[in-house]
Amino acid sequence: MTQRPRKAKDGNVSERAAIYARISLDKSGEGVGVDRQVELCRKKASGDGYVVPPGRTHKDDSKSAYKVIERKGYEALLDLVKSGDVDRVYVYSTDRLTRRVRDMLDWLDACRTHGVTTHAVTGEGIDPNSANSKLTTTILGAIAEQESEHKAERVRAAYEQRARDGKPKTGGRRMFGYEADAKTIRKDEAAAIRRAASAIVRKRNPASIRSIVAEWNANGIKTTKGKDMDGPGLRAILKNPRIAGLSTWTPTDATTGKRGLKTREIVGEGQWPAIIPPDRWERLQAVLNDPARITNKVGNTPQHLLSGIMLCPCGRPMYYRTRPRKDESRFGYYSCKRELPGAHTHIGAEDADEAIAEVIVERLQRGDIQAALASTEVSDDDGRGVELAEAVQERADLVQRRTDLEAEVARGTTSVAAFRRAIALVDTSIADVEARIDKLAKRPDASPLAAVANVADVRAYWARADLATRRALVDYLVTVTALPGKHGAKTFDRNRLEVAWKRPGDTAGKAGAGSRRRNRD
Repeated sequence: MTQRPRKAKDGNVSERAAIYARISLDKSGEGVGVDRQVELCRKKASGDGYVVPPGRTHKDDSKSAYKVIERKGYEALLDLVKSGDVDRVYVYSTDRLTRRVRDMLDWLDACRTHGVTTHAVTGEGIDPNSANSKLTTTILGAIAEQESEHKAERVRAAYEQRARDGKPKTGGRRMFGYEADAKTIRKDEAAAIRRAASAIVRKRNPASIRSIVAEWNANGIKTTKGKDMDGPGLRAILKNPRIAGLSTWTPTDATTGKRGLKTREIVGEGQWPAIIPPDRWERLQAVLNDPARITNKVGNTPQHLLSGIMLCPCGRPMYYRTRPRKDESRFGYYSCKRELPGAHTHIGAEDADEAIAEVIVERLQRGDIQAALASTEVSDDDGRGVELAEAVQERADLVQRRTDLEAEVARGTTSVAAFRRAIALVDTSIADVEARIDKLAKRPDASPLAAVANVADVRAYWARADLATRRALVDYLVTVTALPGKHGAKTFDRNRLEVAWKRPGDTAGKAGAGSRRRNRD
C-alpha cells in the first residue's frame, strides 16, 4: 500500500521535490537497488510532507559518480534544480550524487543559487547555506574522490596482473571465436577465422577483407551481437592477439589519458587455446598492415547510409562519428558540426540506418513506382522518363494478364492447350518489356529509382546493393531529420526519425509515429 504523505506544519503537502538514485554496478540483477533507493527516498519525502510528482524521479543505472561519463539522469536533475522548480532533492546518500569535489562544488553553487536542499535517507544531507554543511560535504567529497582513485588503481592493477598471468578476460561481450568463458573454442566461428586467415595470407589471389565479409554474411556468419559482419569488425577480430592465444593489456596513454587499441600490449601467453598459431597470426598481421593492401582510399566518400543525408533540428547535415564504450569497442552515432545556433541532437547510427532502410524497402515493395518514374526529369528532354514508366506499366499489365489466364484455366473456361499457347506469347512479351526496361534504366541520366523498375524482390535487391546505390535511393526519395530524444532513454525510438517524402504525389508511410508526410519539389 502506498504511504500517504504527512502534511507539513502549515497543513499543506508540497510537490516541489525530486529524487535521484544511482548504483555503480548492475551485475546479477543488482540494478534493483536503484528502485529500492527510490522507494526509501519517496517514504522520507512523504514523512517530510512532500510528494514527488511524476517525471521528477531521475535514475542512472550502472553509472559511476566519479568517472567522466554521461549521466543523463543526474544532468536532468541538475537542470531541474537550475530551473527553480524544486525545493528539495532526496537521495539515498549524498555520495550517490557525485564523488568528485569539483562536481560537488558545482552542485552546491546551483543549490545555493536556487535555495535547494539535499536530504539523504542515510547520513547527513546538504544545506548549501550552511558553512558547516559545505565544509563537511567538501571534505567527504575529497575523501570519496581519493577512495575512488585508489579503488580504480587497485582494479587496474588487478586486471593488469590477471593479463600478465595469462588468465582469460571474462565479462562483457563474448569474443568471436570463443564461448562466454573466453577459453572454450566455438568450432564454427573458429573455423571461419581460420579460413579467413588462410585466404588473406595465400600468395596467389589473396582475399580482401571486403570479400570475406560478403562471404560470411552470405553464409549467415553473424557477430556476437547477432548482426551482419562488417569490414572493421572482421579486421578487429583478425588483429586481436587473443585468437593466437596471446594475453594482452591496454594501459592508459600518458599523454591523452585514454585507453585503446593503439596502447594495447602483448604481455604473455594466455591460458586458453589458440585458434591460429602465433607464428601464423604474425604473418597475418604483416599482410593486414601492408600499405599496398589498402583499397578503401575513398577520401571523404561517406561510409554510412545516412551520413551527410540526415538533418539535425538546426537544419544542417549530420555525419558519422564514434565514441568509446566500456568494453573498448566504439559506438557509432550521427551528429552535426554544431556550427549554427539552435537545437542540436545526436542519434545512434546503426539503429537509424536500419529504420530508414526498412522504410525505403517497404515503400518500394508497393510496386506503384510508375507515377514516380513518369515524373522523372531527363536531362536531354527526350521523353525517356515517360517511356520507362510506360514500359513498367506494360509489364504490370502483362503480369496481370498472365494471372487472369491462370484463373481461366482453373475455372475451366480455357483449355490447357489454349492456355499454353497464350502464356507462351505473354511470357515472350514480358521478357521483351523487361529487356527494354533494363536498357532505359541503365542510361546515365536515369533516376536512382529507375534501377528498381525491373526488380521482383526489392528486399533482396537492397541486401545486395552497394552503399552508393542505397544512399542514392534514400537521398532521392526522402528527407530525414533526427528529432531530440528523451533524457534517460535506453532504447532506440523510431519516432525520432522524421521522414518527408520528396516525390510529388507520393503518399508513402513514415519511419515512426512522429514522422510527417509532406511533398517537396
